[in-house]
Amino acid sequence: MMTMEKLAFVTDSTAYLTPEQAAEYGITVVPLTVILEGQAFREGVDISNDEFYARMATTQSFPTTSQPAVGEFAEVFERLLKDHDRVLALLLSSGLSGTYNAAETAARMVDPDRVTVVDSRIASYGIAGPLLDGVQLARRGGSAEDVLRLWDEELASEKAYFVIDTLEYLHRGGRIGGAAAVFGALLQIKPILTMRDGKIDLFEKVRTHRRAMERMLAELDRDASTGHPLQGCVVHSRRLADALALRDELAAKYPNLRLDVSELGPVIGAHTGPGVLAVIYYRRLLPDA
Repeated sequence: MMTMEKLAFVTDSTAYLTPEQAAEYGITVVPLTVILEGQAFREGVDISNDEFYARMATTQSFPTTSQPAVGEFAEVFERLLKDHDRVLALLLSSGLSGTYNAAETAARMVDPDRVTVVDSRIASYGIAGPLLDGVQLARRGGSAEDVLRLWDEELASEKAYFVIDTLEYLHRGGRIGGAAAVFGALLQIKPILTMRDGKIDLFEKVRTHRRAMERMLAELDRDASTGHPLQGCVVHSRRLADALALRDELAAKYPNLRLDVSELGPVIGAHTGPGVLAVIYYRRLLPDA
């Protein structure tokens, strides 16, 4: 008789799980760090979203970020392997941070046969959604390979569209990818951004915020109108009321679309600035229990 694998799950703070989600699903969160006015803060540990955005609005210095050390991941993996058969880590895109590479190095140091690190090629709910699905699958008896297959398929189907107030933060932080070439021309318009090859890139440039929202929602409509089950999230930075209103509007229009709401924290917020409104979604493959 086969015994069920005991799996441990790891992510980083840019998945923006709530503390309640991390506790309920038993997920270990390794924090990234934001440096603001010469002080280092571990995301989700040393500074809240409210405090970060308030300080960001008043400081003249540009916040920077740093990835966890290899040793921090190694310590987490070693601890979890003491009472788990396997460790599965789903992390921030390697195109945005060295976090994945640090974790991959740690996995090779600790036990490459029992620790698997996956590059989400995205951030925020693009990590959190598949991660939570993977934990649910494991709790239903799924193996590590079952979870990895689910992640591979869900991540491949993900789409993300961001309406952002300004490209200044992304430009200064070097995170804009192929859109950097058109930065100067975009200063006075509302860009729609997306993820391509694990990096932030320009999807389309429009003249007004209203038009940007219409264009973003037209892309979502094309996928949601098929009737296929979709899982997603309205992601924002300092726009909670707008995010909740958009979630309710979309939920009423598309019964096949399940939506959460999540705010970008200090590390991603340092590169996007406030005022982001985004939709991230993917094909829901995990059947209801």
